[in-house]
Amino acid sequence: MSEQAIIVDRGYRPYEGPRGTLRSSMWAIVKDGYRRALGLRRRAWSKVMPWGLIALMLMITMVVIAVAWFAGDLIPDLPSYAEYFDLTSQLGLLFVALTGPLLLVPDRVNGVLAVYMSRPLRMSDYLLAKTAALVSLMLTFYLVPQTILHLGLAALSDDGFFSYLGANLDVLWKVPVVALAYIATHGSIAFAVSAFLGRSGLASGLYLGFIIITNNVAGLIVSVATFPGAKYAALFALEQHPRYFRDWVFGTNAGFLIMEEAGFDAWVSLICIMAIVALSSLVVWRQYRKLP
Repeated sequence: MSEQAIIVDRGYRPYEGPRGTLRSSMWAIVKDGYRRALGLRRRAWSKVMPWGLIALMLMITMVVIAVAWFAGDLIPDLPSYAEYFDLTSQLGLLFVALTGPLLLVPDRVNGVLAVYMSRPLRMSDYLLAKTAALVSLMLTFYLVPQTILHLGLAALSDDGFFSYLGANLDVLWKVPVVALAYIATHGSIAFAVSAFLGRSGLASGLYLGFIIITNNVAGLIVSVATFPGAKYAALFALEQHPRYFRDWVFGTNAGFLIMEEAGFDAWVSLICIMAIVALSSLVVWRQYRKLP
């Protein structure tokens, strides 16, 4: 007896909704980056580090404003906008160390890249979207506290709120430009390290270790070594390049810098920052181009 196939109508229908463009695909990657970096829609423990750093950054800002309010006349040397970056850049470094690997490593390890590439999306588009997520997150991390500080100091100014704002219009471009220098240096190195490792925690640790070791080794060579060309070791003090650039932009001298001790001008640090970004971008692109 022959068996006949039974056809059951399950009511399946083809997708008839709106179809996204390349821009919407990239925006979806950016939003996913925000959720992953901030621990949204994830377990509670994944929110502790990012939101803890954000809270600490805002707390530092409120402390500075409170000191200016209660003891501004007694403490004339409150942190300036340039010096405020010294207070917050270390937190920014930790935030990049946490965020950079989370944006790149899980997609690669969990095989999600194949799903992304099944869309009209190129690998360069994917990496550009991840970069946009990191840059926008870090800009918010740096600029929101600086904006609160700016408005707080304006409110406490003896000259009046609007007079203070008018007298400090240069802050509106100096702070974002310096913040971008920090983000470009820290973020590009974090992406380069994360492109080769399969665990986010390991990538974060190696990234921080790399930054610390290069700074210490460069400072030691410049201070102690006497062989010809020893001063060029200062170029490898990667974490100090945005600091030197900051001093150049704000016209300040915030303290000991290896590049300055070695006799280099601040524009050399700007070139080094651009070289770090270019080299890191090339390394990440070549690594991801090999992936299936």
